[in-house]
Amino acid sequence: MDHHFSKSQYFISCSITLLYVGLIAASYFDISTCPYVYDRPASSAPLKLPDPKQVRDGAADIHRSLFASLALEGGFSCHMVDIITWAYIVGLLIFMSYKYITYRLQGLHYFFLDYCYFHNSVLLCFLLWRLVDVEWSEQPVISWSSHMPSWRWLRSHSDNASSATMRTAISVVSNQTWRHPILTVTPIRGESWARLIVPPVAHSYRFDGVYLPISFEILTCGYVVAHLTEAEVISSFLLFFTLLAGTFGPLLGAILMWRNALLFHSFDRMSSCYIHLAPGIVQSLLLHRLFTSARREIEGMDAGKLYEHVTGLAKQLNVSVDSLLPSVHTLMYNVSDAPRVAADNATKVGSTHRGPVQLISSVFSTLTAKQQQLRFIQYAATHQLEALCGYGTLCYDLRRAVTYGNLLRLHFIMFCVWQVFYHTFNECRRRRRARGWKKRQAKLERQKRKSMQLMGATNSDAELLHPTERMTSYAWLMAHPPGGRKGILARIVLLFGEGRMPTTVMFQVTQWLLHMFFFTCSYPVIYVGFHYTLSAGPLLALVVVFACLCVYNAACVNHRWISKLQQAASREMEGERQGGLTRSMAQTTATEAEKKAR
Repeated sequence: MDHHFSKSQYFISCSITLLYVGLIAASYFDISTCPYVYDRPASSAPLKLPDPKQVRDGAADIHRSLFASLALEGGFSCHMVDIITWAYIVGLLIFMSYKYITYRLQGLHYFFLDYCYFHNSVLLCFLLWRLVDVEWSEQPVISWSSHMPSWRWLRSHSDNASSATMRTAISVVSNQTWRHPILTVTPIRGESWARLIVPPVAHSYRFDGVYLPISFEILTCGYVVAHLTEAEVISSFLLFFTLLAGTFGPLLGAILMWRNALLFHSFDRMSSCYIHLAPGIVQSLLLHRLFTSARREIEGMDAGKLYEHVTGLAKQLNVSVDSLLPSVHTLMYNVSDAPRVAADNATKVGSTHRGPVQLISSVFSTLTAKQQQLRFIQYAATHQLEALCGYGTLCYDLRRAVTYGNLLRLHFIMFCVWQVFYHTFNECRRRRRARGWKKRQAKLERQKRKSMQLMGATNSDAELLHPTERMTSYAWLMAHPPGGRKGILARIVLLFGEGRMPTTVMFQVTQWLLHMFFFTCSYPVIYVGFHYTLSAGPLLALVVVFACLCVYNAACVNHRWISKLQQAASREMEGERQGGLTRSMAQTTATEAEKKAR
């Protein structure tokens, strides 16, 4: 048999899978009825800061603690995404602990070095960072700032960061305007991400000593999103979309490459399926809540005020209106008899170089501002989502942030971080094993010389296994490449020879090409979800397709195993039949011999 089959583990794996599928379905419908309470108004108009009493009343509706919210509201309604998220966290910790123990017992020293483990670990840290609020002691238990004067810049940096944050808050209050603090605010305002992220993040962490945790609290997803600052929104969205590119790219693509390993026939293989599928489920549900909030935000907007504000802002920033409100570009083609006028103008000008887009734009510009606003309101009445997805809305920010180039660059950064972590960790462990191996070799040499002086030479000298012969992730993949030793991937890796340095470099190049290929194949689904439907349905459908692929692969393996069992049983029955015939013939021969002897 190629694999170990356990009926009990198969039953447990299927039961856990069915339970998780039920939780996912309940969470999806729960999100549709209970969207996020996004405690930030859209900047579709020069809105004033909200009244403090209204903010307090709105914040009171969003419970901070998950357990307190469950106790007060008396049920899991509107909290299923929290349940799914924490089920993922607990399940991941259990599965990774199990796989760590199993791999160590089997001598497979590549835990946490494969991309799937690294990706899930980063996602786990991201969720814990945002959902767990830890209260630290006021005074450090161990303080080194007083003993190391050269580190006093941390205090001044924190003071400067706090003063800069205060000045920013004062300027916002004095202007009495509020802008939507998502990714696209940064390039429009002309400020760098570092200026917005680094000072507040540095101020929130204490570097002058070691502090003890006093208490911690598990926050609800709704509370976290409703109370994110501008810097926290940018840093959280950057990391979230970095993980999104890896989740729907190489993590799902690995199911196609390792279809014989991601099965349901043992706890180990079922946990591998979980590690590849669960991140896509969790992030899709979080996006479903975000998309639901974006739709609810658009439903409560006034199309006339939005168009009036965007046109004024476009004049102020000296940019085109359709760059801040993309639906205006579509509206130009929907203006009554605009195509006919454009065709007439095209036949009249003849020799000019003005194209249809410029002609239709000129037709739209001939309308007065009031007529343009009226046409936009009429268009928004029939195409609300597309028309009102403009500057200052969550929908606009999501569509601006999620492009092929942005996601690919973010994933490339994460790929480089993984490679640095992989090689640093692997090389440090290899060097440490090499030092220990040399010490043991020297000790054996000394013992060998002493025994030779006392007893003479013997042929039973102890030898140690060289540390570089351990089965690491790199060594295992080189021995078992996808597609075989003569496949295209193995040919690329061995393009410049079988030396350690060229194969290592080409191995990483091949991995990046695979990551880019899988991400490119899945990006159309991401594009449809963000730019057309504004829904997480396409992403969840993609995850379901790969989950069905795991089930199909398991069915194929089951078929092969059943065929092998039937063949083994038929061979055994044939052997028993042949043995019975041989025994009967031998018995007949013996009986005839006895008769002749008599």
